[in-house]
Amino acid sequence: MSELTYSSNTSVVGTVAFDWLMQSNEAVVWGVTSGGIFLHLEDQKIIFLSKYNHFGPVNLIHQAGFPQSWKSEDIIQILVQDHHLTLSTPNSKVEIDNLQIWSTPAIPNFQITIAEQDQRILQAASQLSLLKDDQGFAPLLIPFLKREVFTFPDSPWLQKSWKKIQDIRQALSEQDAEKVLKSAATLVGSGKGLTPSGDDLLTGLFFMTNRWFKEVEWIQSIQPALLDQFQQNTTAVSSTLFTCGLQGEADARIQEISDVLMNNEIPFHHQAIELSHWGNSSGADIFLGIQLAIKAFRNTKKDFT
Repeated sequence: MSELTYSSNTSVVGTVAFDWLMQSNEAVVWGVTSGGIFLHLEDQKIIFLSKYNHFGPVNLIHQAGFPQSWKSEDIIQILVQDHHLTLSTPNSKVEIDNLQIWSTPAIPNFQITIAEQDQRILQAASQLSLLKDDQGFAPLLIPFLKREVFTFPDSPWLQKSWKKIQDIRQALSEQDAEKVLKSAATLVGSGKGLTPSGDDLLTGLFFMTNRWFKEVEWIQSIQPALLDQFQQNTTAVSSTLFTCGLQGEADARIQEISDVLMNNEIPFHHQAIELSHWGNSSGADIFLGIQLAIKAFRNTKKDFT
């Protein structure tokens, strides 16, 4: 679980969202879903307003909710003074006092054997495959672990994606930054929804790398170019989440699954099930990216047996 807990009447904002709100005077309602409201700030920055307690770097949680009258393209005025936030339109206003700031918890100690790690990865992959069935990259989770030849004749998109993922895996093993960038760029924007599967996989890969494998310096050289690909070729939501991943910031459910795979003192219970609730196929797609990072870089950890 996340290190911080909040009372039921506390409003919480992710550290990235708070920084962006501090720098902004207004935003535009980018979209409205059953779970909340997307606000679009400048430079493809998106924050998510919700009444549900899903902590994340760009989430603003206010349990009293937000006006149902807010619709796409509405302009929202922003005023931040200390920890007081006001969001307003000509006809409505939300005032939040004592705004609490959430950030991704510090990483625990690295402490796990290869055997235990592989067992946890397999268990999580099996759960996500079952829960997500044929959505997104869920059908690839077990084939990725088995390293066997698989074909997907009923889905040309999945077959092409599988080849691209294998190319990234090979390039990572060769420590070839340019090949990683070339293959990764072909996945940007690949898939459906607000965060296409290719984007989610890359977000999982680079979040895990920047949280747990910072010592792998060669991979950092391609991050600015890949971020540029996101900003040009996919949705603002995906671009925002990838930006967070490069900072080692992510939704608490992503952070929790990553940490339980790296420290065997953290009980392995419902982390994969919780991750499955992230988007339509996003949880499975992100997990495949996390697998890529672990398989490529875990041997950089000292005394890993």
